[in-house]
Amino acid sequence: MKKANFLLFLAFSFLCSTAEAQFNKPIKPAYSRVASSEAKYNVGITGGLNSTYWFHAGGTKTKYNQPFHFGIIGGLSVERMLNNSNSISLEGLYAMRNTQLNYEVLNFPVGINQSKNFYRELDVDYQEVNVQALFTHYLGQGNFRPYIYAGPRVSVPLSGKTVWQKTEILNYGTTNQQLSQTTTIDTVPMTAQNMWQWNLGVVAGAGIMYKLTVGNYYFLIKADVSAHASLAYFTFLNESPFVHASLLNSFTYEEQQGTSQNVIGAGYIDPYLLGMRFNTDAAVKITLMFPLKKQLQGACIRWGEYD
Repeated sequence: MKKANFLLFLAFSFLCSTAEAQFNKPIKPAYSRVASSEAKYNVGITGGLNSTYWFHAGGTKTKYNQPFHFGIIGGLSVERMLNNSNSISLEGLYAMRNTQLNYEVLNFPVGINQSKNFYRELDVDYQEVNVQALFTHYLGQGNFRPYIYAGPRVSVPLSGKTVWQKTEILNYGTTNQQLSQTTTIDTVPMTAQNMWQWNLGVVAGAGIMYKLTVGNYYFLIKADVSAHASLAYFTFLNESPFVHASLLNSFTYEEQQGTSQNVIGAGYIDPYLLGMRFNTDAAVKITLMFPLKKQLQGACIRWGEYD
């Protein structure tokens, strides 16, 4: 009997001490929200600058210059964390692109036994939608984490225009060489006849992520640089059983065959001169990610409220 009373006394003492410890803790509101574990999904907005470069190959290997031009890029990003170091994401971007191409055409026939030298310039402004699926690998731990990523991209031009200019070069090759005061200019809208309507490529980049904690929540701020290049596609040659690898040429079939209605202009850059054209670009952008987190509700935690 004494033993039973002693055990009851110990149990009562333990309950009292536990209750006292609980009452000594600050009381949280029933619905106070506290941070849960790291989010599996992040959504965000991204924006920055891009530089478009049209790379040409083949043809008569005409020498040309292509100065750097910058445009604006922006859009949305959705990321799914696979684990602490890897993720997959989908980005939809709206890009404003522009570039310039210029070169010289020498001894261009303008009549019987007559030829002239010309300076040609092509200015391009267009809008484009990019959809890219990325695999990202994060390095290290902590609030600052570098990362690398790569993945496929589909690009769809929306609208734009090309301005073709042709100016005669006077006294070519002499100390008095100069451009004529008269320039022939043609403005042509970008259509399916002078721009391939989709492009498939690969994008790769690197950057750094910063985790910013605000109260019971946190944001992810990412800054990165990337480059995009056209992919190769494979076709079976009619005259050979072997597979032939070729790059996606953004010159259209109409341009290559000379049947386009939008290629007759004073400054048109002939696909036969420059061969194949590949639309590439580089970008610098900043992304603000908002983690989608389930929250734990203080003392009144319900089943299913955990990540």
